[in-house]
Amino acid sequence: MNVTTESLADRIDRTETDRKTVRVCPPADDVDVAAIESFFDPHEVDLEIVDASGPLTAVVELRADGRHIVSSPFENVRRYAQAWTESMAVGLQADRPAVVTELTDNTFESYDKQRMIMASRIVEFRAWNAGSGELHAGFQQLSKLDYQPEVYRNLASSAVKTHVYGEPDRKPLPDLELTVHDGDSEELRNHWWVAYDGDGDDEQKIVLLAQERGPNQFYGFWTERPAVVDDVIARMEHLA
Repeated sequence: MNVTTESLADRIDRTETDRKTVRVCPPADDVDVAAIESFFDPHEVDLEIVDASGPLTAVVELRADGRHIVSSPFENVRRYAQAWTESMAVGLQADRPAVVTELTDNTFESYDKQRMIMASRIVEFRAWNAGSGELHAGFQQLSKLDYQPEVYRNLASSAVKTHVYGEPDRKPLPDLELTVHDGDSEELRNHWWVAYDGDGDDEQKIVLLAQERGPNQFYGFWTERPAVVDDVIARMEHLA
């Protein structure tokens, strides 16, 4: 698959996803759920915080169109969300709970750069947590690495082989040991992507792909479908 501007639009149109709801049932009303809220924000799901006095407590439930999909213990999800938030700064790692594993596809509209950075962290954390394989990231301009230097400094210090792509408006920070692919094609300038190859494990593969259709307005999707991940990475390598 050639990931051109047109094929991105076609791919978004073909990505069919049920609207998902994450229902958070904390063990007590005074328990902090901020980390969980922050983690699910870029996933484009409806988030419900349920009173702790209800029939379900200390669980996080994933639903789609009113149907129960899966549940995970509250503490497992909180621990994973906290690791996702802090991982690149302090080196935390955590196993993926089932409610995260089942979030396989999402489309989004009108994300700004800050939300794109948060969405990118979903993929970056997957690579960091696995500790091997290849991460491919294109942020339009190489200078956008400045938005999260600690993330890529820690990735560069791990066994993950990290490739970055972008218009060479400046050199990446000198202490970042990354493989840099610069270019000035329209396709490179108009798209933002982060893809992890799973180090050969299809269950670990994930990609975020978006097109900037207006100033600071990104439209796209992220998915764990292995064939889509492979195709996007192949297109990246072609651009390099």
